[in-house]
Amino acid sequence: MLGNWQMRRADEKMALQQRVAAALSAPAQVLDARPVDAASLVWHQLRMHGRWLREDAIYLDNRPFEGRPGLYVLMPLQLADGTVVLCNRGWLAHDVRQRALIGNYETPSGQIEVEGVAIPDEQRFLELGKKAPGQLGAIWQNFDFAQYQQVSGFTLAPMIVRVDGGPDDGLIRSWPDRGAPFEARIARNHGYAVQWYAMACALLAFYGIRHVRKRYS
Repeated sequence: MLGNWQMRRADEKMALQQRVAAALSAPAQVLDARPVDAASLVWHQLRMHGRWLREDAIYLDNRPFEGRPGLYVLMPLQLADGTVVLCNRGWLAHDVRQRALIGNYETPSGQIEVEGVAIPDEQRFLELGKKAPGQLGAIWQNFDFAQYQQVSGFTLAPMIVRVDGGPDDGLIRSWPDRGAPFEARIARNHGYAVQWYAMACALLAFYGIRHVRKRYS
């Protein structure tokens, strides 16, 4: 039963992987006003027009790239109707000797076009000790929608848009394969299922051998 449950979990993730692949391959959706159903936009390619709010940016720590320490630059984009969409603009090298220092990067002014893929959230890491209160313009260990909305005053759509392409601004936008997390989780479920099936077979063999010995002893 436990092995079958793990196989069902793997099947559910495979189905989700297929839906994500279909969403990513669909034409980009234009998002220039408040989304009616933001959840339906997750994993879709989006095209937006707005202006960056640099003063409300935050930086996610412990995001290495090719073995180098760095940060993710999360910055809100304000659309024409005032809607605010939080975007991950890319990776920025981090000076580990001066952890509070943010490296240089450029932010275009005025109205711009931004393209990217909407994801539900950024990966979270274990935080030891009491969680520090977040501040705008500061480095955060993990992103928290509720905390960011509290300190910024914005009402965010429940998604983060990972920006693709764009001008050379000092940020690196080389995102990991978007199907990789699903493949790893599916493989893990299959591995657990094999372990449960092997344990069941071992127990069956043990009781079978014991029964035979008891019967013919």
